[in-house]
Amino acid sequence: MEKGIIMGKESSIQVYEEDGLLHFVVDPSREIGPSASGKTTLVASSGGNASITLENGTVLKLGLNLYY
Repeated sequence: MEKGIIMGKESSIQVYEEDGLLHFVVDPSREIGPSASGKTTLVASSGGNASITLENGTVLKLGLNLYY
């Protein structure tokens, strides 16, 4: 079973908390498609600003795009 939550476009980002740190896991070999402009290829994307609720109740916002 995966730790934390799976989020983002095409479930491209795994997020979990461990020992007071927030971890983001992405498979860099995976392609989720072209960017909106078509100039780059997306590897992972949060799909805009996404909310992440920590174990202590704090809500953080994540805006992430990984591409080449």
